[in-house]
Amino acid sequence: MFVLEVMNSQLKGKRIRVVDDLTVGSGEGCKIRAKHAELDDTHARFFATEGAIEVEVGNDNAHIFVNGRDVLRSELQHNDTVTVGPLRFKVIDQRAQRQATNRLDELLSNVDGDDEGPGEIYNFATEDLFYLTTKDPALRNRISFSIPSRDRFIDQAQQFLARLIRQSGMDEMKVEAFMTCTKELILNAHRHGHAYDESKAITIHYRDEGPTVSLQICDEGTGFDHKSIIDKVRGLSAAEAARQRYQSGGFGGLGFQMITRMADELEYNEPGNEVYFKVSKEF
Repeated sequence: MFVLEVMNSQLKGKRIRVVDDLTVGSGEGCKIRAKHAELDDTHARFFATEGAIEVEVGNDNAHIFVNGRDVLRSELQHNDTVTVGPLRFKVIDQRAQRQATNRLDELLSNVDGDDEGPGEIYNFATEDLFYLTTKDPALRNRISFSIPSRDRFIDQAQQFLARLIRQSGMDEMKVEAFMTCTKELILNAHRHGHAYDESKAITIHYRDEGPTVSLQICDEGTGFDHKSIIDKVRGLSAAEAARQRYQSGGFGGLGFQMITRMADELEYNEPGNEVYFKVSKEF
């Protein structure tokens, strides 16, 4: 069951169950009603089906925003933020919330294995992961999250990962290697995988595996011919790699040469839109 949690106004924290054709506006017939100059009579409608909800504008002049993006109609996910006029709501999937409550128990029960899959994927844009990893130390070892493909969120995610890796006990020189690979591959996803398309998202899986730390970065692009590029740059000198990087508009060359030298393991999926690398904590 989905509910909307009010994020502002005097009703902050109040939860409203999402039923089919739940209307929001200033009109008397709306189920969520507020008198405000920014609200039309029927500003937005929510539709509930089995296991999913959607929101759409209530008229041609209305605007609604999902995670900051102006939309006419959108399917909603757990922890999405919806802005309707002056009102802001957080989407809560109570099933996902119950699963999150049991997350620590699940991690403890699987402490000797790593076959439980990616687990919950947090939305970096709507959740304070810096706070969550302080509250739940288990998340410092294993966390997955998605970020909008935008410079601001990419910078913040890199800061978050830098904090995690420094808390892991990794040698400082190896921290530099890990973060160099991280920054290069996340930027590749944004610039080349998404071609700067800010409507797309990058998903990141961070794992502290004791003696090593790994990162998997997934974009929504079509991929690229990673095999030929990596094979080519492994045999280049730094000057040759830099020249190739410049000629290719920044893709490949020196960036890939640094990654192949600094990462202990580097693997792509077949299409090339998911990359996995691992760095040892000590030399």
